[in-house]
Amino acid sequence: MIGRTILLVFALGIQFAAVPTVCAEGPAKFMMATQVDGKKLEGQPLVWDQRQMFLLGRDGALYDFAPKKAENSRKIGRGFRGYSIGEMRQRVREEFDRSFEVSTTNHFVVVHPRGEWSAWSARLESLYRSFTHYMNVRGFNIQPPSVPLVAVVFRNQSAYYRYAAANGSQLQPGTLGHYDPQSNRIFLFDANSGRSGGDWSNNAETIIHEATHQTAYNVGVHRRFAEQPRWLVEGLAMMFESRGVWDARSTYTRKDRINKDRLNDFRRGLEARSSNQIKRLVASDQLFRTSARTAYADAWTLTFFLSETRPMQYSNYLARVAARKAFSKYSARARVADFAKAFGSDLEMLDVQLQRFVEEMGKK
Repeated sequence: MIGRTILLVFALGIQFAAVPTVCAEGPAKFMMATQVDGKKLEGQPLVWDQRQMFLLGRDGALYDFAPKKAENSRKIGRGFRGYSIGEMRQRVREEFDRSFEVSTTNHFVVVHPRGEWSAWSARLESLYRSFTHYMNVRGFNIQPPSVPLVAVVFRNQSAYYRYAAANGSQLQPGTLGHYDPQSNRIFLFDANSGRSGGDWSNNAETIIHEATHQTAYNVGVHRRFAEQPRWLVEGLAMMFESRGVWDARSTYTRKDRINKDRLNDFRRGLEARSSNQIKRLVASDQLFRTSARTAYADAWTLTFFLSETRPMQYSNYLARVAARKAFSKYSARARVADFAKAFGSDLEMLDVQLQRFVEEMGKK
């Protein structure tokens, strides 16, 4: 995000280059138990060859290892079955020391300091309900998560940074929380120091953003193991940062659903905007590397415009992208073709309509 630095973990994009070139027609129709470098693993092989295997663990993590390192391997069941909430609770209980406790909800296993930090489990469950309700009413077929969603809440920012460093993660200065697609966990700290009923808004937008990533990747809105356009992933998460979107308990107007920071960034870039800007954003993630502020502003604005004015087409487009084959490349040509199937091929006209929509937002 722009304006407050967070860790953007696109580990899956890195992994695409390392996917076995000759792989099985996966995923396997069975689960296996094995031991790799002394660690016991249970899960479903996704793709593999003689040199490399990607295993979806029953904890939701993606494991990557050389098959020759696997010892004492055996089949343990058909298909894939994640750990239950109770099993996952026990596993993370053993992973963290006694200064932490574990709270659970219907979908979350939340690790947090002892005391009033338990409020985080209810917050995350509420955000999950808001997200799934929002997508359901727009015609998206939500799938229940196949694994419990794990969140780790630290007492403060320094504890969060110490844990990340001890586990080999280099956080950028000012990071307020992150979703790690490899472990399928979100990591955050409580800026409110665990006081129940307090205002958690100091890093609430970041937490909502990362929780949206985690939920979207686990209910079928995005697919963890297929390349997803970055504008689509980030645009949806930024849209949910606005209280009028994520707070399903209240009724809000369109004005309350606007992400004001991203809208202001978009308006500042209007004079320099090219007529093929939508095609440029849709076709490639390059804009995020060369002009991040513009890319994030464009991603939110396009996402908000499509969701507000073409909700069913937007849901169908999300479903089309999420249905892509696991570990497959997504060419610029295919990206643009999929977008055009949903919203029409005249992207310059669509950009004119987008700018008119932004102009109208300023009048209300």
